[in-house]
Amino acid sequence: MKRKASDSEEELDYLERGIKKLKRIFEGLPEPAFNLEDYMMLYTILYNIKSQPTYPVNEDPKQLYNKYKQVLEDYMPSKVLPSLREKHDEYDLLRELLKSWANHKFLVKFLSLVFLQLQAQGAYIP
Repeated sequence: MKRKASDSEEELDYLERGIKKLKRIFEGLPEPAFNLEDYMMLYTILYNIKSQPTYPVNEDPKQLYNKYKQVLEDYMPSKVLPSLREKHDEYDLLRELLKSWANHKFLVKFLSLVFLQLQAQGAYIP
């Protein structure tokens, strides 16, 4: 079955919303946790992207990997550093650093699992 452009646009929009949701969770903003259905939808979208050569982003296979990489690169300077700079007490600074490190590790793990299809299909070269 051939995918319609609107289907792929909706899936890419869902993928973008999923990444934004994850970032909002880390920022401590009110956001419901990911459930199994959310995770499976993200994984399925990435599978669809890599398995269908007519998918719009397949013109540049590294486009999604670059998006994944950008999320990780932006997280530290935009969220972690400002929150650390606000702390003046050593205890508060250490607590914030530990929280940020735990969030970063989870972000890397979560995105790595979701983007596993990119790795399996050889879409990125470390």
